[in-house]
Amino acid sequence: MAITSPHNAPGQKVTAPWGEYVIGVGPMSVEAFAQLSGADGWLLELYQGRLLRMPGPGYDHAAIQSRLFELVNPHLRANTLGRLVGTGYFVLSTGEGQADVLCPDLSYTQPERLAQAPRRGSYPVVAPDLVVEIVSPTDRLSDVAHKTQVYLVAGVRLIWVIWPVSQTIEVWRSATPAAPVAALSANDTLDGMDVISGFTTPIREVFAV
Repeated sequence: MAITSPHNAPGQKVTAPWGEYVIGVGPMSVEAFAQLSGADGWLLELYQGRLLRMPGPGYDHAAIQSRLFELVNPHLRANTLGRLVGTGYFVLSTGEGQADVLCPDLSYTQPERLAQAPRRGSYPVVAPDLVVEIVSPTDRLSDVAHKTQVYLVAGVRLIWVIWPVSQTIEVWRSATPAAPVAALSANDTLDGMDVISGFTTPIREVFAV
């Protein structure tokens, strides 16, 4: 299925929880989403049966993503804990017979959980243990908060929300979903807690790109 007309009609404003709805595309299943051929320059996600699109990431986003690979994956490999991965889709159960298909900027899933997860097409049906979202300049605070809540409700245990402009990182936990448990700046330490046991790094290192 090709996406040929994703633009809003003239004067039409449609509020989406983040990104924007793709106009002219009706309710969609996970399987139909998996058959999409994509839209050049856009990242697509499926939320509550509706197709969302977001602009593709910029260079600063990619640089932070690369830096996190350099920081986290050596610790994971040394302790046989699996690996941090980049943009890849997960099917997240809403608990209401529906499923969303979201694509974190980075994610970590414990190897045994990932191995046991069923698949819908190429997408694992599992909530990652860690999700990392790198905020884009066009992202609204309310959008970021909304998406964070979706991840936590689906079962994600730890979220790092990275704000490149202020060079800060919010830490969210499933046990306290109403607000971040910490807002970290340059002199603080990022901790994998019980999700990536033993991993720590100074916040300044994340932005040393």
